[in-house]
Amino acid sequence: MTAELHLVLDRWGLEPVGTIERTESGTMNDTYVVTTARRRVVLRRHRRTDRSQVEWEHEVVAHARAGGVPVPAAIPTPDGELVVGHGGRWFSLFTYADGEQVERKRLGPDHARAMGATLASIHRVLADMPHPPTAKNQPTPTPEESLRRMGDLVALIERRDREHTADQCDAWALDRLRSKMTWLASDGARLALPEAPAGAARLTHGDYQETNVFFSEATAADVRVVAVIDWDKAEVRWPPEEILRALHYSLLLAPDLCSAFVDGYRSVSPLAIDDLDLAADIRTVDDVHSTWLPEEIYLRGNDRVRQFVRPGPFVPFNRHWRELRQNPAIS
Repeated sequence: MTAELHLVLDRWGLEPVGTIERTESGTMNDTYVVTTARRRVVLRRHRRTDRSQVEWEHEVVAHARAGGVPVPAAIPTPDGELVVGHGGRWFSLFTYADGEQVERKRLGPDHARAMGATLASIHRVLADMPHPPTAKNQPTPTPEESLRRMGDLVALIERRDREHTADQCDAWALDRLRSKMTWLASDGARLALPEAPAGAARLTHGDYQETNVFFSEATAADVRVVAVIDWDKAEVRWPPEEILRALHYSLLLAPDLCSAFVDGYRSVSPLAIDDLDLAADIRTVDDVHSTWLPEEIYLRGNDRVRQFVRPGPFVPFNRHWRELRQNPAIS
């Protein structure tokens, strides 16, 4: 693998390369920190095989940077190419992101506030991105379709258990799937997908969470977001949905952190609590039908996403949101 990466890096004509280290944070794309005689850069092996999709990511990055969003710059080859092909895969090279990544359990209100303000800036800048893709309007699966898909995944995990190859993560995933199936077959069967306001969808980052954010050094007088990475999931959707996703994934719906995030967002752009309530209902429907995580693990063999499997039974998102909204700081 190292020899292959050296061949790819030769296309950029870099100064002599010292070390190439794969980062642990990437779960979908392969990312390598390359140390040369003069600097550090980041080599990205894209998961997408369609070059036009990779080039679209570069267009989004360039637009965000032009609007003042802190994004590492793409480094062109001497021929001016931002995307290099090798062995059926596409590669890009970026400047090294300054700052530090903060683990989820170490995030505090200052980090959350900075994340909220930066996401608002991203939404504002991407609002005028020329020629955005059309919004994804995939029909919501029927309860029967989702139950059948989940049942197949349960069977795969149960087979691992019979073969004595299952671990604690598998037990958690199995518990989550079974409890989700139980809920979907009863209360969930009556769910209808609410609609976002007409014409309100716009281009969003698509995967805004703490592993894709770099903060100013801990010794800085104020905490700021100094880099946002991984733009390959940029998609058109209603911005409050992306806000709810960040509150859920990165901040685990902790009241003090969510309040700080919303305050940070509102310091840049307006945000109505009624919009977040509607986005919570939308997220509830999306979440109950989603099988992305177990499919990624058990169908596509991506063990890097096992870190996202959590213990405990399935609980519909709107129940968590109602509990959070009882806190007077969330209004």
